[in-house]
Amino acid sequence: MMINSAAGPLSAEKLGATLMHEHLVAGFPGWEGDTRAPTVSRSELLAICLDRIQELQDGGFSTLLDPCPSDLGRDPELYAEVAARTGFNILFATGLYHEKFAGAYWKLKLSIDPDAASNLAGMYVEELTEGVGPARLKPAAIKLAIGEDPNSAFENILIEAAARASVATGAPIITHTEAVGGDLLLSKLTGFGVPAHKVIIGHSCGSGDKAYHRRIVDGGTYIGFDRFGIASIQPDEVRVDCLHALLKEGFAQQVMVSHDCVFCLRGRMMPASMEAHAAPRSPLHFSREVAPKLRERGVSQETIDSLLRDNPRRYFCEEVPQRQPGLAASAQPA
Repeated sequence: MMINSAAGPLSAEKLGATLMHEHLVAGFPGWEGDTRAPTVSRSELLAICLDRIQELQDGGFSTLLDPCPSDLGRDPELYAEVAARTGFNILFATGLYHEKFAGAYWKLKLSIDPDAASNLAGMYVEELTEGVGPARLKPAAIKLAIGEDPNSAFENILIEAAARASVATGAPIITHTEAVGGDLLLSKLTGFGVPAHKVIIGHSCGSGDKAYHRRIVDGGTYIGFDRFGIASIQPDEVRVDCLHALLKEGFAQQVMVSHDCVFCLRGRMMPASMEAHAAPRSPLHFSREVAPKLRERGVSQETIDSLLRDNPRRYFCEEVPQRQPGLAASAQPA
């Protein structure tokens, strides 16, 4: 099985240890107009990314997926240059962000187009099959983002477009959710003909509701525990407890772990007085801080390694994940 990457087609067997939700660069629509924000040159941006990729390589990782939507600062040429300089596999996506943070261009365009879902799907298909940018680089997945309103007309267009493009090309879908509505989103996607195992319900670890997590994995899809280290959304202790519960129940093949790190954020999203307290998170946080807590609960290193190596490969190879026997040792912390 070959997978599109920023360096061209990549054999699935060469993915290795993979983080499925990290960002080299991102910028909310309109960041260019913030003339008081610090500027980062192309060379500085490249240097930041090279440093973080080196950190990942030193930690045993070979691949990351940057599922940045095209309207949130996606930069395929940057991905390609970083991949060429490091030999690290960088995968990227096609897609748009959810309504709350969508740019005015897309809000207007999709609201006045009677064939919005079809035309947007056509753009996704073109990118997936013909490539994007001067080098015609091809995305590996479709990014689909939803907020908290299941009745959002804008987001329902995004859902239908992503589903149509996935069915037409076979590309998998990785989603952004606000830790709600993932089960409903999956139902909508499968209703359009997308197989559940070709979907990741992202950011599900923002919820501490184990019944919610169970509904998602019972649907046969992958579940994203992909914001480790973002304590402002959810303490890692809650994430670890919920992840352990899924592993104990035999759903290890359906979990994707990552951090949602942004190596370089365009613009200034917080007052300058607060920036010193917002140190960048390490993309090795799961390996260094979370994995030991899982091992304390009886999770084997083999299972942890499989989350990072086997599950991404299985997702891209269109293999249906199987429920396994629960943890052989499921010790509870003292």
